[in-house]
Amino acid sequence: MNRIDHIVINTRDRIDEAAAFFERMGFFVTPRGYHSVGSINHTIIFKTDGLELLGYPAGKSLEQLPEFVQGPAGLASMALQVDNSDQMRDALMARGLTPQPILDLSRPLDLGNGKMADVKFRLITLKPDSIPGSNVSYCQHITPELVWRPEWQTHVNGCIRMTRLSINVNDPKAASELYLRAMDVAKLENTEANTCIIHLSNFQITLVHETEKPLGMFKLVFGTDSLEKDSQRFVKSFGNEAAAGVPFKRLL
Repeated sequence: MNRIDHIVINTRDRIDEAAAFFERMGFFVTPRGYHSVGSINHTIIFKTDGLELLGYPAGKSLEQLPEFVQGPAGLASMALQVDNSDQMRDALMARGLTPQPILDLSRPLDLGNGKMADVKFRLITLKPDSIPGSNVSYCQHITPELVWRPEWQTHVNGCIRMTRLSINVNDPKAASELYLRAMDVAKLENTEANTCIIHLSNFQITLVHETEKPLGMFKLVFGTDSLEKDSQRFVKSFGNEAAAGVPFKRLL
């Protein structure tokens, strides 16, 4: 359970722009997926984790979409890998957390040669604002062979995984207690007064308190300096979201 499955970037109605940017950065972006609940996505698949670009069709009424798509643009949430969503939900309640009902989701996948298949998964989300700075969910893949496909896991930039995520919170120490419970992790590193680091088996989460930054997830690192620098251009490419009436959070 203490393994990152995927990180979600909410692109709202600008998913084409986001997908094109990541392709220019040298990532293989999967074909568009259409969820059964009305949202759309592209994914970037690595060896054991992935990045999801989540959005909705232009002109789609927000009232017709699930709550998790209606939030501001930017780094939106993280999902942990689980083997059994029913057992996970029971475990979360035993730890004093408030999981929402399990969602059974699917999206059609074109396998080529006229063949189609349904990518199926079960998702547990926690009650909103349960975890400071992030939305945490739990994903059980019913059809993992349709997600972790070798032809999707090779990127011309050489990236094989995501490495760490930074989250700005009011009180890193207090927030870390909730993260440890939500992730069933005991290992915590206090590097300085305003920083706590949580080590997962395949990922690192850094909780910080920086007064000049808005609260929330603000930086995702892929493991190389060049990619980290390139990813900052993604923010600038989206322009001033506030001017368009869309709440803005730093995307990477």
